[in-house]
Amino acid sequence: MTTEDQVTEQQTLAAGAAGAAGIVLPTGPLLPQLAALQAGQHRQTDGHASSGELVIGRGIKVKGQIGACKTLVVEGELDASVEVRSLRLLEGGVFKGTAVVQDADLTGRFDGRLTVTGRLRLSPSARVSGQIRYRRIVIEEGGEISGDVAALSAQPDTAFEAPAAESAAKKPSRVARQ
Repeated sequence: MTTEDQVTEQQTLAAGAAGAAGIVLPTGPLLPQLAALQAGQHRQTDGHASSGELVIGRGIKVKGQIGACKTLVVEGELDASVEVRSLRLLEGGVFKGTAVVQDADLTGRFDGRLTVTGRLRLSPSARVSGQIRYRRIVIEEGGEISGDVAALSAQPDTAFEAPAAESAAKKPSRVARQ
């Protein structure tokens, strides 16, 4: 039996068990994905995904808490509490919940609590509502923001500095005694 036959047989068995449980599984050949995983390769969204990037794709709905990624890209629907370095909410994407980020580039719809310690950019199709805090903001013509909106103080935020800077700040200083 070839690997392709084995994968097809496994898909058929899984689909039967899932169907009995009322779960709908995606269809289509899994062999290319399986071969890529066995080779240690990972599919990258439009060829630009990088380490530390999480993509919530179009048609995907996710609920929960996210905090272990550098960049969060939302094309689908996300109902969550997140703390990431960069948030990209793409056109058609919907975010409901709480987000604390360094930079946010919004094209979709955000509803909730948003704190941006760096730059918040709203594109012409962005719709943002809720409690919004930002250090710097750019609203392109057509972008909309409503709710409790206020600028953060001018103090720079250190929550997202590189780990090397954090460890250097934690080292005790030595004072020479005479």
